[in-house]
Amino acid sequence: MIAKRLAVLLVGAGLLAAGCRPSTPEANASPSTDRVATQILKDFEMNDVKNTVTTMTLHSVEARIYDSQQYADVDKPVLLFYKRGRVSSRLDAPQGRVQMQTHEVEAWGGVTVVSSDSSTLTTEKLRYDPKVGKIFSKDAVKIEKPDSITQGIGLETDPELQTVKIGHQKVRFKKGMAH
Repeated sequence: MIAKRLAVLLVGAGLLAAGCRPSTPEANASPSTDRVATQILKDFEMNDVKNTVTTMTLHSVEARIYDSQQYADVDKPVLLFYKRGRVSSRLDAPQGRVQMQTHEVEAWGGVTVVSSDSSTLTTEKLRYDPKVGKIFSKDAVKIEKPDSITQGIGLETDPELQTVKIGHQKVRFKKGMAH
């Protein structure tokens, strides 16, 4: 188990090192080279670790890394967010992009985040910023909790969906809803 984790960590570190090489002005000069992936990786995995603690793991069936722009486009990304060593929520999306240096993640195409207490966020597109540990969206959003459904435009929340700010929100409480 420890050997497997060490191997995953070493592979992840190698991928990050390979994906984080400084780009040259020549690489940025030609638009045709900007659209060609430098690496294509199957079963891509990336971990975000702070103070030896994993805060997020990104899994993808395929990643296309673009060295000159320092990002990777990912197919069917699954992000697992961790709090106190346990999975606190899971994000699923059809498409995404991860910035190789900052680990900021954008996801789009119909995104769902489900927290450990079964609260569910759905939106067309969102962004996770690991520096501040928050999820942001400018699109229409819907959060379904055990007791309510909140809809609005724009969102700022923690990955656990506990502290949520939604613009132009409308809240419906389930107790009063017709079945």
